[in-house]
Amino acid sequence: MTRIKDKPTSFFKTVLDLVLPPVCYICAKSCSSEYGLCEDCLYKIKREQRFKDSGSGDGTWSCCYYRNAVKDCIHLFKYKGYAGLADIFRDIMVDFIEKNEIRKQVDLIVPVPMYPSKRRERTYNHAEVLALSVSKVFAIPMDIKNLKKIKWTASQSKLDRNKRLKNVKGSFLSVDNKAFSGRRILLIDDVYTTGSTISECAKVLLAAKASRVYSLTLARGA
Repeated sequence: MTRIKDKPTSFFKTVLDLVLPPVCYICAKSCSSEYGLCEDCLYKIKREQRFKDSGSGDGTWSCCYYRNAVKDCIHLFKYKGYAGLADIFRDIMVDFIEKNEIRKQVDLIVPVPMYPSKRRERTYNHAEVLALSVSKVFAIPMDIKNLKKIKWTASQSKLDRNKRLKNVKGSFLSVDNKAFSGRRILLIDDVYTTGSTISECAKVLLAAKASRVYSLTLARGA
């Protein structure tokens, strides 16, 4: 299975697939999908897609429900380094952006940053990988230098709502306010649960004089 750290070139991957036929990332059944998923798991992901916003009208969007096959895929991508899943995540997010005409509303993409030691541990920032895919497809500039996470925090997944809010408070910093001033920013992350991380990032960007801050996550807690 393809991982971020040791992703083979297309030639060697082709040879490897001939010797060891590819299997589904989730269920390990034989598969031929370009996404590394069998048809059954791919169908399950499509059922979780939600091509509409949160209903609040605040520009807080999520592409899928965080459950079943989507949850499994995000876990593999985020914690196990399964790089091949970046392709289906890209296509899900691109479809969502096109259907909701989000491209017209933003002029800068900013991925939610990771604390440096955590990034070194995982070797990559999953939010940055997602943001880069969207940036390339729509030719929207991406800034990864000027929003920084300056405080180590415990994993949000292990905390309740109140503790999540306290956990991320004061943990982000705008390095250069000029980079965000007057910009319509789209924050990108993998999962929206309570919205505490997104809200804290948005607070920093708005303080840096961003004109609007929207968010797009791959999935939202159901």
